Amino acid sequence: MGKILYRSAPPLNTWRRIALGSWRDCGDPSVYGIIKLDMTAFQKRRELMKKARGAVPTPTLTAVMGRAVALMMNRYPQLNGLIRFGTIWLRSNVDLFIQASVDAEGAELSGVRVEMAETKTIDEIMTEVEAQNARVKSGEDPEFKRVKARMGSVPPFLMRWVLDFTSYLIYTLNLDLTPFHVPRDPFGSVMITNIGSLGVDYAFAPLIPYSRVPLLLAVGAIKDEAVVREGKLAVAPICNLVATMDHRFIDGVYGAKMMKLLQHYLETDEGLDELGFGTAPDGDGGR
Repeated sequence: MGKILYRSAPPLNTWRRIALGSWRDCGDPSVYGIIKLDMTAFQKRRELMKKARGAVPTPTLTAVMGRAVALMMNRYPQLNGLIRFGTIWLRSNVDLFIQASVDAEGAELSGVRVEMAETKTIDEIMTEVEAQNARVKSGEDPEFKRVKARMGSVPPFLMRWVLDFTSYLIYTLNLDLTPFHVPRDPFGSVMITNIGSLGVDYAFAPLIPYSRVPLLLAVGAIKDEAVVREGKLAVAPICNLVATMDHRFIDGVYGAKMMKLLQHYLETDEGLDELGFGTAPDGDGGR
């Protein structure tokens, strides 16, 4: 069970072969996209859930976003993979890597992984993320402590070589390193970072080469902005979602499909129903 479950991708077309040969690592082919999500329907449902749940925690934006991203990647499996031996390999499941600050000062950064996220509800994702975060912050997570101790002993001039070599063993050769306390597929299918929790509206985050993750999503803070609805000026809660994509892996066609589906999931009552996020207010037709 320590190995990643790979399956072959469809035959590569000419453009994809050229793209794969054009860049050597994911530091070169980064392409960025940003969409402004109208969170009106989300906010209405969340307020209703707060009242209905009482003391029971209401799902966080990170958990809802995680569920939406997992379903999106399950709908478009072409986005769920990595590059090894110069070609594309697809993952069999959607694993989320949600970045988190370990301490209040932000001196230590880490992340939690949600495996098979496409099979989990919003509440299950939230519970798993919060439980893992709590263990890491309290110093009770043995995996995080081992990684921190191991990487802390590596001299800075050797760090890049160690990271690249470990990535080569895990992803390219697909070796089972769990007996050495190296987790299987440690960074998953996609990275999500909630920069909104820091009060940031948007940011263009870099891909991390050794992670082999072709997609990183930065979720901004929800803030009121001026919008135009039916030709009239209005105010709506807006969340900026910035995607950093590996252009060898994700082209404009699938980038657009991905963003449109996320808009559907997060902006409309139909999409929020598909996510399993609360119920629409009576007589509310959504956005």
